[in-house]
Amino acid sequence: MASRLAKQVVAVQQKDRLFGGAARSFYVEICRCLPFIQRLHKMEEMVSLRELRAIVKDRFKEYKDVKDGRVVDLLIFKGREEIETYLLMHKQRHHVLTEVLEPYYNKQRAVEKVSSNSPFLASFLTSAYPQLQQRQ
Repeated sequence: MASRLAKQVVAVQQKDRLFGGAARSFYVEICRCLPFIQRLHKMEEMVSLRELRAIVKDRFKEYKDVKDGRVVDLLIFKGREEIETYLLMHKQRHHVLTEVLEPYYNKQRAVEKVSSNSPFLASFLTSAYPQLQQRQ
């Protein structure tokens, strides 16, 4: 009986942890720290608060398929450590630019580049010998 009860308690705790428990509160905590980090590292003219929140949201979405509670706890621990290094300025402005902002902007530019070319130009740029399509 005690083992069944213990398993049920553990299952409820893991369910709370996975579906918005600790991860959601950590996300809210980070979003509350972002304005201070933005001012601390003097990034107001480079990136808006909305973009910073989008970056954090993308980072959380990278791990959306994680189901193990211990892994979730580990990721939260690593995230707290990372946010603490930015708050205490152990990582400085150029670290924020190269580790956080640059990948975000590169990903946006890659999406824009693909969508702006015509199909012929895209095939021309991707291959050395573009294939001309027959008109129907």
